[in-house]
Amino acid sequence: MSSDGLTNMVPQEEIYRIAKKDIEQAPKELIDMANENGGYDNITVVIIKNI
Repeated sequence: MSSDGLTNMVPQEEIYRIAKKDIEQAPKELIDMANENGGYDNITVVIIKNI
């Protein structure tokens, strides 16, 4: 789950790739990427792992 601050700044395919790579580091990496791409809005990222 994420806010438009992420989805407007990072392509969906990149979000999936990063989330699948390392679920623990994904939120920080995604927020950093959104900020690097402009980050003009609030950015919220929540990763939910189905166990």
